[in-house]
Amino acid sequence: MITVFLMGIALFIFAVTFTMYWSSSKPNGILWFGVSLPAHALHNEELQRLQNLCRTMYKRYGALTLLMLLPMLLVHAYVSLAVIYLFLWAALMMALLRIPFVRTHRSIAELKRKNEWFVGEKRIMRMDTRLSNALHSKEAKLSLFLYLVPALIALLPFGFKVSGDASYIVHAAGGTALGMTLLLFIISASFYRMKPRVYTVNSEINILLNKTARRRWSRLWFGIALVGSCTAAITAYAETLNEGTAGLIWSLGMLSFSIVPILGIVYVHNSLKKLEAVALAGEQEILYTDDDEYWMNGTTYNNPNDRSIMVPKRIGIGTTINIGTKTGKYIYYGLFVFVAVVIIGTGWISVQAEFSTPVMKIGDSGTVKIQFPMYNYSFALEDVLELKLVDQLPEGGRRTNGIGTDKVAIGNFKLDDFGKSKLYLYKQSPPYIVIRLPNLYVVYNHKEASETRQIFAELQGR
Repeated sequence: MITVFLMGIALFIFAVTFTMYWSSSKPNGILWFGVSLPAHALHNEELQRLQNLCRTMYKRYGALTLLMLLPMLLVHAYVSLAVIYLFLWAALMMALLRIPFVRTHRSIAELKRKNEWFVGEKRIMRMDTRLSNALHSKEAKLSLFLYLVPALIALLPFGFKVSGDASYIVHAAGGTALGMTLLLFIISASFYRMKPRVYTVNSEINILLNKTARRRWSRLWFGIALVGSCTAAITAYAETLNEGTAGLIWSLGMLSFSIVPILGIVYVHNSLKKLEAVALAGEQEILYTDDDEYWMNGTTYNNPNDRSIMVPKRIGIGTTINIGTKTGKYIYYGLFVFVAVVIIGTGWISVQAEFSTPVMKIGDSGTVKIQFPMYNYSFALEDVLELKLVDQLPEGGRRTNGIGTDKVAIGNFKLDDFGKSKLYLYKQSPPYIVIRLPNLYVVYNHKEASETRQIFAELQGR
């Protein structure tokens, strides 16, 4: 079941990435494969040949990346390995689909230089003074102080009272939301410093398009930060309930946090494109500047002469970072470090959780400790109300916070027969030790049946 879910995520990532690169193979205004071209050049036979060749490569690489998903089925029994494979596959898929675009971009750029297909003027910085003044008005942007709201909401999980083994996850949710809020705050602040775009000689249209873009994008970034913080707070609060609904709330929370930003970005991008088309429909003097030299491979903007940190993308939707500025470099490479830390950390925790063995130790003071990454638990022998050894697990129940695969069940569960329970189980290795405490059941076993019986005998003897 989990493998099917991961495969669904992989197919979604593939569809988004493939659509983005495939759309670049069609002219978008004056842009084609990230190269600005005059209208008369768009019908050139060599360009048509390069387009067909690139699309053929997209299809081949697309089919290859989909076939590369099949090995995930071989590790379906190990969730951690499937997650790590998904990360590796996604990175390789993005690299492979980028190859046809970069090759075609370079070929078209060379063809453009050879034929001197320049668009507008080169190295021209246009300024509309009315536009610059209008963008400094309060109604053109959202106050950055509003980010205090999602930041404070993200701090709520740190105040929730949860059991020791769940505190890590609750605090991680709050920390992640706080980090995301900070990142979106930086993006918003950088967005306000973005150089206004001069579309035409008509100042009214320039003001309308730039103010609307800044207003909508700034509201979107704030909205994503608010949704992320609220999701983290709600899902973290679900952990304090320790009931079956917690798992459902976590699933819905993660789903909303994944889908809402994507839908928001697509909506804002499309609405601005429609507004731009309507506003410029009757304009005769639309201004263009040929700045291809600042776009590395058509995707990365590197212009030290432009103080803007964020600029509109040439392919895909939204904005990208100007790595020609110091702040842009810090954000750009910082994102790579952040993603690497998240992926490595997630992979390491997953492997540790899945391949570690729960260890039960009985201390001289009569305290029983069960050690397992993120799910440590201890109790006093004098609190044990019932102790028994069974060969079958109770049927029916759900995971509220833990690991559940075909082979293991570790963490917090709610079983139909027992209620709130902590499981440390190898499902296919009976017998199982069942310990009833005042408000909780603990079920434990070892991979080896002989070890399980030995631990049970020791518990009985104490």
